[in-house]
Amino acid sequence: MTQEFYMWIVFGLTFLTMILYSLDKIRMEIISLFSIVVLLLVFQNSPILGLSSGGPININLLLQGFANPALIALMSLLVIGHGLLVTGALEDIAVWLSGDRDKNTIYKFYGIMVLVFILSATLNNTPIIIMFIPIIIAISKQMDVSSRSILIPLSYVSILGGMTTLIGSSTNLLVSGTTSNLIGRELGFFEFTNQGIILASVGFIYAIFILPRILERKNKGVVEDNKENFESGRIYLVEIAVNEENPLIGKKFTSGILSDIKDTAVNVILRDGKKILPPFEDIDIKIGDKLVLEITKNQLTEKIRSNDNIFNSIDDNNFSSERGVLIEASVTPRSFFIGRNLTQTNFEAETNCKIIGIKNDKKFLRNLPRYQKMEAGHILLIKGEEEDIKNLRGKKEIFPIEWSAIYLPAKQFILRSRIIFAVTILSAATGLLNITVAALLGVILMLLTNVLTIRDAVSALDTKIFLLVASSIMLSTALQETGGALYIAEFLKNLLINFDMITVLSLFFIFIAVITNFLSNNATAVLFAPIAINLASDFNIQPEPFIYCLIFAANCSFATPIGYKTNLLVMGPGNYQFKDYLTSGIPLVLLMWLSYTVMISFFGY
Repeated sequence: MTQEFYMWIVFGLTFLTMILYSLDKIRMEIISLFSIVVLLLVFQNSPILGLSSGGPININLLLQGFANPALIALMSLLVIGHGLLVTGALEDIAVWLSGDRDKNTIYKFYGIMVLVFILSATLNNTPIIIMFIPIIIAISKQMDVSSRSILIPLSYVSILGGMTTLIGSSTNLLVSGTTSNLIGRELGFFEFTNQGIILASVGFIYAIFILPRILERKNKGVVEDNKENFESGRIYLVEIAVNEENPLIGKKFTSGILSDIKDTAVNVILRDGKKILPPFEDIDIKIGDKLVLEITKNQLTEKIRSNDNIFNSIDDNNFSSERGVLIEASVTPRSFFIGRNLTQTNFEAETNCKIIGIKNDKKFLRNLPRYQKMEAGHILLIKGEEEDIKNLRGKKEIFPIEWSAIYLPAKQFILRSRIIFAVTILSAATGLLNITVAALLGVILMLLTNVLTIRDAVSALDTKIFLLVASSIMLSTALQETGGALYIAEFLKNLLINFDMITVLSLFFIFIAVITNFLSNNATAVLFAPIAINLASDFNIQPEPFIYCLIFAANCSFATPIGYKTNLLVMGPGNYQFKDYLTSGIPLVLLMWLSYTVMISFFGY
């Protein structure tokens, strides 16, 4: 069998893989594994020699994709980003920007978008979007607009910020890693930043000034079911003690509401052993008061994560934890709790866990949660360290609801995680360390300083991304070695031979930008990197213009939810449909294409 025969097999597998990815009917991991297995079966006894390597195209050559430096750097950066997420290292900044008042809300929105843009240039976008989704939803309420009108812009801003530096996007890293062997070097940290900022700035203006108005007009009258699901939860009775540091001191109820906690209801106030019941007219909060609030788990989690001093009594000295977890647990039918209140049990001392809330029940009296009598089926909200929460499984009094567990920031490690992140970025940006070495060093430091456990680090590794990238690198290698990349480059060259270089780059940009929305940015970047190098060689120019073009175009994954992971992350909370991405993303893709064409026309490529 000839080399051409193998080339067409690789073309067929690549086309089939693209179709399967775009249909989104089969899990991405399964498609990636299918692609890997087919390649290994086809080339396990291959008699042909590779065009680039000069050696046989065998299993050893193809599996080198799993050891690709760009893939290792990408996975390492995911772990470092997870470290910042679990310690809450960025939340103080985010909460400071979002605030909890109604003043200058539109400027808070702009400030958050600028922050997301900046962070996305140096961090993996996934943890950033996870952290900012609830903040953006809160801002939408203050702005009195639908969250549907600003969640897609949030995703787009993170993608745009990511196209400005080498580590801003996995796409950039993969292009650099894939082309490094072909051009003899890796791309610099800020090598394409000047062009990237120009393009990203144009997209940023569209995403925050124009797109929200389009979506708000389009989504009028649409019921936000998923948003309600996202924010909903059981209502718990939670006690907070007003100490000297609590900002509620001296605050007065207005129409029965405290402005600082207007999203929660005050059930009862206990002062000097006496109950103050609603309506709370002209009542001032005093030191020593105990407030019983009605609040959902999601709301309470957000308050704890944002270091809200109103809720600081929940983290008392006896129950402060290194790696806190919130979990719901049901009182079992034969529980010792039944007919008793929490003060009549020794549960907290035995387990080192604190019951911070009890699901509201119409039978409950207006009193502190710890004095409510328990019945079978009552739901408790429990806080404790991860290991102590695990040990609750052996307690017959309660049944922990495993899927409800929420991990709280390990706040005592905030400074460490920030320093490690800064060292990683600076060592890579200054060229002191190779990006892969710098990222691995960051991971080791996160583990050695206890910012992350091994389990945390492993949980941060996204198998979907890992298999997608590894299979794409294998396909890219097969295309390069069988002559497929050369064949496509020759075809495009013959198609574009009569055009000037600006037109060639412009058409290459829109070609890649269309494919990236149906294949995925990572797969597109890896598959077309060798083609970009071959095109540059055919047109007798340096490869960098085609490489930069590929990076910018592959990042233009705005028009479909499958194009980029952040698009999928906002899809549920925003209750978006596929057509919402088409409506929002196609104009932005075209705008980026035109901007790129104008940019290289005036400033060169």
